[in-house]
Amino acid sequence: MKKIVWLCPPLMAALAAWIFTLLGFTLWTAVLIALLLVCPGVIFYGIVKVFRHPRGLSPETLPTRGMPLDVLAPIYDRYCPMIGLGRAFRRQTIRYAGLNVGESVLDIGCGTGVLTRLAADSVGPAGRVTGIDPAAKMIEVARKNAIEEGSRAEFRLGVAEALDFEDNRFDCVLSSAMLHHLPPDLKDKCLSEALRVLKPGGRLVLVDVDRPTNKAWWVVLWPLLFWPFTEAQVKGRIGEMMLESGFSRAERVGGWGGGLLGFWKALK
Repeated sequence: MKKIVWLCPPLMAALAAWIFTLLGFTLWTAVLIALLLVCPGVIFYGIVKVFRHPRGLSPETLPTRGMPLDVLAPIYDRYCPMIGLGRAFRRQTIRYAGLNVGESVLDIGCGTGVLTRLAADSVGPAGRVTGIDPAAKMIEVARKNAIEEGSRAEFRLGVAEALDFEDNRFDCVLSSAMLHHLPPDLKDKCLSEALRVLKPGGRLVLVDVDRPTNKAWWVVLWPLLFWPFTEAQVKGRIGEMMLESGFSRAERVGGWGGGLLGFWKALK
């Protein structure tokens, strides 16, 4: 039964994408529309699971009002490429981060650790990269993948709103497709915590749901204006939130998926 549940999101996304290609949409646009249609169902399922267990989706998962994705851990590495968030997307994030050999990096909401491991490759043996996630099953998969690939990346349980690191620890903080999993007040705490653990002059590189640069996306995205987790982001307030958290500068440096996701870079 569990295997059937895990297969539902990718199968639903694939079916929806196929239907939209038949309606005349390009494959890439069809996949992105399918993502937007399937994600709310996955999120709803996650909420139900959280409420059924007071500490999250598994006993080890950390308590948070954000949305741990334990339920997707077994299929996450296959699911993400299906919806356009494969290695090319992760490598683009690394390029915007501009990582240097020997730097110290934190990946908040690392999931199965694909981006974390790429960051570890970029900083080399002299650097140090740590990925955190509240979902115990995600961290379990991330550690397994790191061992199999011989990666130096480290993984631990952690929540974005209360980072278990000292001040001025990291040269760069990464956050990839995680911010929309947090309610508004936790978004603010996450950004403030990222600022706190960054060294002076350090940078935060964040990619997430953003105000679309293509107006046609509003045909699909308008429901996100009524969900507190995404309202501020689709209204284009990511940069404003960064500045309000204390960053000295914040700018949108790129986009992904026809402008559906925005890459943001902020400096301490």
